[in-house]
Amino acid sequence: MKNQLSQSGLSRRQFLTRTTGAVTLPILLNGIPLKAFDGPVLGELFNTQSEADRVLVLVQLSGGNDGLNTVIPLDQYSTYNSLRSNIAIPENQVLSLSSGAGLHPSMGGLKELYTNNLVGIIQGVTYPNPNLSHFRSSDIWMSGSSSDVNWSTGWIGRYLNNQFPGYPEGYPSATMPDPIAIQMTAVVGLTLIGVSGQSMGMALQDPETFYNLVNGTDVPTGDLPDTEYAAGNVEFVRDVQSKSLEYSGVINTAADKAQNIAPYPADNDLAEQLKIVARLIAGGLKTRVYVVQQKGYDTHSGQTVEGAPTTGDHATLLQQLSDALLAFQNDLAALKVDDRVVTMSFSEFGRRPTSNLSYGTDHGTAAPMFVLGTPVQNGITGHSPDLKDLDNGNLKMQFDFRQVYASVLSQWFGADPELIKSILGEEFSQVKVIKGSNTSVQSDEVASGVRFMPVAPNPVRGEARIQYTLTTETSVKIEVFDNLGFHVQTLVNEHQGPNQYTIPLSSTGLPSGTYMVQLLANGLRLVQPMVVVR
Repeated sequence: MKNQLSQSGLSRRQFLTRTTGAVTLPILLNGIPLKAFDGPVLGELFNTQSEADRVLVLVQLSGGNDGLNTVIPLDQYSTYNSLRSNIAIPENQVLSLSSGAGLHPSMGGLKELYTNNLVGIIQGVTYPNPNLSHFRSSDIWMSGSSSDVNWSTGWIGRYLNNQFPGYPEGYPSATMPDPIAIQMTAVVGLTLIGVSGQSMGMALQDPETFYNLVNGTDVPTGDLPDTEYAAGNVEFVRDVQSKSLEYSGVINTAADKAQNIAPYPADNDLAEQLKIVARLIAGGLKTRVYVVQQKGYDTHSGQTVEGAPTTGDHATLLQQLSDALLAFQNDLAALKVDDRVVTMSFSEFGRRPTSNLSYGTDHGTAAPMFVLGTPVQNGITGHSPDLKDLDNGNLKMQFDFRQVYASVLSQWFGADPELIKSILGEEFSQVKVIKGSNTSVQSDEVASGVRFMPVAPNPVRGEARIQYTLTTETSVKIEVFDNLGFHVQTLVNEHQGPNQYTIPLSSTGLPSGTYMVQLLANGLRLVQPMVVVR
């Protein structure tokens, strides 16, 4: 196998790093097996039994989704129909969302979610000087770059690198014993690649691989390529990802803790992927980001059936997407984790407003993005694309996709402006994607009289700010613990009145590592992680 890998210019170590992240690292803490430190103090401090961090699920619609037949511009229906008369959705069959826009008739599930205030639609998303190549445009969306530069790291990978510095060294750890991110494909894509070229997550090849993993059965080998070289590489991939994973145990444990409650549609690959995601989230896995994929959106021909524009390949894809998202959201709600999860769709580009003679559409530019979940700002942001004001036959941009990324990083993950700027390369104005605050679910305790914000800056290289708000008079105690659960120092221990408080914390004298800042007030115990870097 070593010779086979070297023939492709990829060392075994590089292969492991890029495809699965730190999956071969033992679960150690300071060189000692983590199990040696297991106990009520450590478990309580790090909240290992009930994870409350926010989760982002990215749904990639591969191939370039036709936005105009997904969100139909009812306020410009005549122009829409004239541009694509052979594939236009009949006006009386559009699922109306407002006087200006409606959904493809196959998207009844998404319409139900929209009616229940669980869907935000952002119109006209693309980027300046868009590239119409599948590969290049996909790289742009996954890396978060502008069209004139090539980045080899992903936007989420860079964010996760900041949150888990030094990865994969030192992971799994007491504070993060689980995969940081999971992608439901054979290998981890560019979205999750970190600043040193390492994967910030792991790949679960497909639903079958997952079920074989949790059921303890072998991965089937009947579909291996005929050639010895190719078969050896596939066997190696599968061996790495389903047998040698240090993370397989925690995934199995999470899967055992929760079972799906809501029904999922049959013969729907996206639904199968989301079914797994829901199960792992509800099972307590601390994974922050999941990436799933639906293929087939490159609809140059056969997008609709001649004489029946509500049927065809695109209608099938949209129904599968809509049904999968409805089942997933219903399952999250039934499992009581829906307040922790936001789902966002993206595709490398939209299609041209003018159809072709093959009952399809060619590569275009702007298209809508969907953001779903209990916490999202529901409704439509932006307006229907102006079909009488095109740019070289393509739809004009209303929002840069990096505005949406910046909004998710800020409003959902609580990233500060400087961090977002460093991740995306420049500052982008935001759109409203999340209803509430931009702190973690665990910290959002305003209704109980206490709000504990994330430590900033984080990682800490000098002095950090501990910030919290009290709406009632109460006794407050704030302490710092190291990653073994030992007390480091007490920052506050007094009775305080309603106010906003900022407490300085110097990292001088603290070794590099992960710490937890604990706030006790009003009968609550709130915890924020802090990483000290030298």
